[in-house]
Amino acid sequence: MNEEQAFISIKDKIFEKKKLDVNQYKENYLKRRLAVRMRSLQILTYSGYLSLILGNEAEYDLLLDKLTINVTEFFRDTEVFNELEQAILPEIMRAPGRSGPLKVWSAGCSTGEEPYSIAMVIEETAERLGVLNPEYEIYATDLDPAALQKAFIGSFEGRTLNNVAAARKKRFFSQAGGTFLVSERLKAHIKFIRLNLMEKYKENFFEIVFCRNVIIYFTRELQKTVLTHYYDSLKPDGILFLGKTETMLQDLRDRFRCINIKERIFKKI
Repeated sequence: MNEEQAFISIKDKIFEKKKLDVNQYKENYLKRRLAVRMRSLQILTYSGYLSLILGNEAEYDLLLDKLTINVTEFFRDTEVFNELEQAILPEIMRAPGRSGPLKVWSAGCSTGEEPYSIAMVIEETAERLGVLNPEYEIYATDLDPAALQKAFIGSFEGRTLNNVAAARKKRFFSQAGGTFLVSERLKAHIKFIRLNLMEKYKENFFEIVFCRNVIIYFTRELQKTVLTHYYDSLKPDGILFLGKTETMLQDLRDRFRCINIKERIFKKI
């Protein structure tokens, strides 16, 4: 078996064991992430790594941890959250005749910093608008079960809260030594769920979807599939946030209208 055949076999075994079609990742990205794992094991060839996974079931989860990018922080790209607070949420909350909880989807939520940041902004915006006990549900999804477990626990080291203002820390966290625990009030509004974005999510009627810095690693075909899923999941006039380096596919520009090009914010048409 040559190296290209071994690489293909690795992808086939991942699908067989984890039902994750890594052919939908850009090949250069996939090879870079696989190389990171192989270097940590001092394995130089795909053939060598294939031999390892054939005899080690636990390795699949360790590899998936490398394939999923868990680089995140509270209020990452603060301008995005300023726009959420100052423009998007007030328009939704003040809409005539609105009823029921505000539904938000944080796709690719990693260890939870994004959905918790969204919850803080919702709480503060509701208070500013005179909405008492705001009703909202945040569905936070990710492929990585270890990241989701950390998110669910809601315990963060102080250095990870650099973007969290002192007033927010006091209101939404309790401190135990150098660790900050998310308040039960915020946690009560967030559901952490394992989800492969290649599959259509059963939930819908979202008013806001966050999917930032995720689809950039996907093939164009999968990007179209995922963005179409978001379109189907959003209510009419629903809002989609993409990452700063991501753009709306030309094929879907008749379905989404850009309302803030700098922050990559789109509205369902």
